[in-house]
Amino acid sequence: MAFPNGYEKFREAMIAYEDNLRAIGRAETTIENEERIFKYFSGFMLENGRWDKREESFIDIQAWRDQLRRDGKKPSTIKQYLKVLSSFYKFASSAQLGDKRWYDQNPVGALLLPDTKKRDKRPYDELLTDEQVLLLWRNNPPQKLRRPEYWERNYAIVILLLTTEIRNRELLALTPSDLDWENSELIVEHGKGDKYRSVDFPLLAQTAMRIYLNSGIRPETAGDHDPPFGTEATRDFQGANKGAEWHAGTRQWLSNVVRRHVKSVTGVDDIRSHDLRHVGARLDLNSGMSIEELQSKLGHESVSTTQIYSGKLTSRKKRRMTKIVLEEKDRQAQRNIERLEVNGDNFFGQLRLKQFQKPETA
Repeated sequence: MAFPNGYEKFREAMIAYEDNLRAIGRAETTIENEERIFKYFSGFMLENGRWDKREESFIDIQAWRDQLRRDGKKPSTIKQYLKVLSSFYKFASSAQLGDKRWYDQNPVGALLLPDTKKRDKRPYDELLTDEQVLLLWRNNPPQKLRRPEYWERNYAIVILLLTTEIRNRELLALTPSDLDWENSELIVEHGKGDKYRSVDFPLLAQTAMRIYLNSGIRPETAGDHDPPFGTEATRDFQGANKGAEWHAGTRQWLSNVVRRHVKSVTGVDDIRSHDLRHVGARLDLNSGMSIEELQSKLGHESVSTTQIYSGKLTSRKKRRMTKIVLEEKDRQAQRNIERLEVNGDNFFGQLRLKQFQKPETA
């Protein structure tokens, strides 16, 4: 497949830019995150034929920004994307490169960067109320649902993010072999900084996963080392067909799944997948979890990072509501087990028997 000259130039400059980032000691995870943004942008340019006759300009960057808005991206996310793109073009158009520079100027204008000062101050305890979390626990699809055939998958994703508080990329990297049902643990093989950790795998999350894995959404050909949450027959950012092989979804795909699911259940429209990590952490703190325990669960290297949640402890009245929310979580887990058993799946009954018969260690 032949690509426009504009794309080939962009690709060549992107590789040089990433090599430069490595040379100055930038973390590989940062480089990978920036590469995803470049792929997102180049996919937009290719899909809309904007490289067919000329190289990118201010007008193209502006069109991409507007598309990001239509996709539901928050101003802070759009600003981050544009800053990354601006840094790239600043490098690729640097006078220090002389005749070897790829561009004459940086097409990303300062006017494109949205003002995020007001909208980024949304408190974590205002993302979702306890009453809205109660709605998310329940395995009851709304009557008017855009894609009801994916309810079990979307429900499992939201419950996992809310209860385990793992990061988006950690969820997408999960495999069924990372789910330790017997010990109620979820294994994160490669967390932030490529660190290993295990987190609590609560019963509601277990039942939601079991219902999803029984639903047939994930193909039978997918094995224990393939991602549980994925898709088939998609195209990569260059427009090439990847075929019908099961593979992990992207973080953008995950964010869209979560946003639509939460909106369909609660009516709240702007919840990102990462927001559920904050909501879950707030519930943990209000239930009495220590800041050190939360640090370990979230996989934070420094407790100071975790302390951004400590100021969000609510009143005694609201903490009582949190207790009700967590009790309902346990009740919903039992309802999910009953649903599985009605459908002939006695997995959890057998698991309890196995745990009961497990010999005690001295």
